Amino acid sequence: MRKTVVLVFVTLCHVFVLDAGDRPEFLVLRAQEPPRIDGALEDAVWQNSPLTLGDWISYNPVRGEKSTFHTEVRIAYDERYLYFAFHCFDPEPTKIRATISRRDNVFNDDWIGLSLDSAATGQTSYHLMVNPSGIQMDALNTPSSGEKFEADLIWDSAGKLTDDGYAVEIRLPLQSIRFAGGIDVRMGILFWRHISRTGVSSSWPDLPPGQWVFNNHAHLVFSELHQPRLLEVLPSLTESITQLRASEHRWNPWTGDTNVGVGVKYGITSNITLDATVKPDFSQVESDAFQVQVNQRFPIFYTEKRPFFMEGMALFNVAGTGGDGNMRAGVHTRKIIGPDSGSKLTGTAGKVTFGVLSASDRTPEDIGNRGAAIAGKNKIFTIGRATYSLGESNYVGAILTDTEHAGRFNRVAGGDLDFRPTSRQYVSATFLESQTGTNGTNITQGTASQFTYKYNSHRVESATQVEHYGRDFQMDPAFYNRTGFTSGWSYTGLNFYPAEKTHGVVHSIFPFYWTRYGRDQAQNGNERTLVIGITFNFARQGFLRLDHSVGREPG
Repeated sequence: MRKTVVLVFVTLCHVFVLDAGDRPEFLVLRAQEPPRIDGALEDAVWQNSPLTLGDWISYNPVRGEKSTFHTEVRIAYDERYLYFAFHCFDPEPTKIRATISRRDNVFNDDWIGLSLDSAATGQTSYHLMVNPSGIQMDALNTPSSGEKFEADLIWDSAGKLTDDGYAVEIRLPLQSIRFAGGIDVRMGILFWRHISRTGVSSSWPDLPPGQWVFNNHAHLVFSELHQPRLLEVLPSLTESITQLRASEHRWNPWTGDTNVGVGVKYGITSNITLDATVKPDFSQVESDAFQVQVNQRFPIFYTEKRPFFMEGMALFNVAGTGGDGNMRAGVHTRKIIGPDSGSKLTGTAGKVTFGVLSASDRTPEDIGNRGAAIAGKNKIFTIGRATYSLGESNYVGAILTDTEHAGRFNRVAGGDLDFRPTSRQYVSATFLESQTGTNGTNITQGTASQFTYKYNSHRVESATQVEHYGRDFQMDPAFYNRTGFTSGWSYTGLNFYPAEKTHGVVHSIFPFYWTRYGRDQAQNGNERTLVIGITFNFARQGFLRLDHSVGREPG
């Protein structure tokens, strides 16, 4: 090995800051030896200077304040992993909160994390957070779906309390993320940190009101980075035995059921992945959490946790879903109850992100109560989705869905828009049209649409949404509460920050109102709701909310 000055710099994985105008860029060099992921920043790769980041600025529950807690960040990579090291200084380390808990369940602790837009498209970001005990929290973030914590990525982390705070290491396999490999690979990056005893979260770069991570990502630059060829094969064999008692002292003969299956994941390119499965085994999937169903007017929503469907699942959603809207998910794969087989192609090509899903369901829902007419007949789901990036988190998209089941069909076509005309304003719109019929007769058509406008500044938060769902609208793969109604809701709140006058006890005071008015065609009546309230956000993550609501809905 030639011992030159240049090679010494490579060994140390020094990070250079490049001039990139409004957004900083960091050139990350390759590590000669990978670090041990143990929470101790003693490896040679971490002895270089940290990134020059500047002030971390608070974004929740107060905005715009400089953090007094210093944080050092270092980055390295090799042919298999990205490495991140955080040294989180704290003047009172004994007050750091670090519990041992389930994944995605330590947001009340101190934690440090990052948002990584690996494809640099402004459409998908991986969010990784770690508490001082090394417990992971992760989410997949998209403009249409927001943060989806069901997407449990494969990555390693470790945390360790120190005399001056705590340290965290992250090792992210290149196979867990999607990016365009080659020369001068660019990725978006943002860091954030939460202090439990103050309840304040801060980030670098900062997150001004009305903006989210895609609007403010800095850039990481890798001189050469290639994704290892992805090929995973997961065979499965399950045997179940059922035996019923014939009498108090005798059992009936047992019956067995053998299921042999296989799942395959193949990386066609670094940005395009094919998943396929036959007789998938979901026996290790976490069971659903209990939900109260008493006085529940609408269907119960359970999140997707099955591995095959979780790859790229956020892509299939449409704008304006979730939150206080009628549609929770444009494509809810839990509607595919017992898949016999399935395939899914997801990827990015330039500014286009796309996905195609096909699955055969052997135990489908009996829509229309057709009984014996569908016995033993699979339901075929085919879904196509594409979005075109308009920069940062803006996009225009299209979706096509088709289900075929024993002579019944349901087809939906539509488009959506997610756009920020200014840094403080947000607009989204969706239009869907469905066609449903059985054996070529009784064909019905219906439409669904929504329009949302939001405004967010340091002082004001405001949002308005109007939506319409025709009585004959049907979309089998989607999850929505009801059809046959038109409604609109509006929400406005004002932020006051009296921290200086209250010596930091009260971070913010937030009076607000929320109102909804609509026409229910199915019940032939009007509905209205008004909520007026005020929220006090205190130090140490405490809050007090007082509200009063009045409403009416047709019975």
